[in-house]
Amino acid sequence: MTPAPYSWSFEPLFLALVAVALVLYIRAARAEGAPGFRIALFALGLFLVAAALNSPLETLAAHYLLLVHLLQNVVIGDWAPLLLILGLTPAMRAAVAARGGKIFALATSPRIALPVWLVGWYGVHLAAFYDVALEREWLLNLEHVFLIAIGLLFWWPVLSDAPHAVGTGARIGYLGAAFVLSSFLGLVLTFASEPVYDFYAAAPRLWGLSAAKDQNFAGVLMTAEQSIVFLGAIGALVWRLIPEEEGGDPVAQEGDPRDS
Repeated sequence: MTPAPYSWSFEPLFLALVAVALVLYIRAARAEGAPGFRIALFALGLFLVAAALNSPLETLAAHYLLLVHLLQNVVIGDWAPLLLILGLTPAMRAAVAARGGKIFALATSPRIALPVWLVGWYGVHLAAFYDVALEREWLLNLEHVFLIAIGLLFWWPVLSDAPHAVGTGARIGYLGAAFVLSSFLGLVLTFASEPVYDFYAAAPRLWGLSAAKDQNFAGVLMTAEQSIVFLGAIGALVWRLIPEEEGGDPVAQEGDPRDS
């Protein structure tokens, strides 16, 4: 039976994951003396995960509108991972990297992280997977966990403080490649005249949107979101690159944009 459109969902798995992450972070933040803005960023990232998956947003996404489902995906796959990593102090990031060892270092290198993220992003949005996941709650939850995981993997090289981390120019290239190569999904959904996903073609209609229009607006939302997030991050890195190119210390002169 399809739930009412604005009924609240309850996903205990993600509430439990958020609770565990919060407890671990509080312990680390106390030990490190983390500044308030770091704590606020991490808390906001956790809130986005919890709210996106435990609210009417989940009901609308899982039963009614592709537009809302893609909004949910960018919240947990793009915004939350970025905020969670920004919420870690350099010492916390170093501790995570040390615990991960060589495998973590390899996985978070740009040459691995970018292909994994791209394959994962396109893979979960293939109609063959998407339609099946929407019919099986456990698989939909796995999709959400996977999006959070690859989001963390993707953003780590951009925000890494490690001595062996790539330079600012390489980070700009990394984000530029990600933006261009990931944009095709949003463009396909924006301009497709027929529904790509059978599940949403048969779903109850809301807000006066046909299945095709729902899909088109979903594509516009994804394209706009990626433009804002990726181009904003590239802009911050360009701002950092200018004093680097002039031979100055960007951290001393401007402050590290990763600390903002």
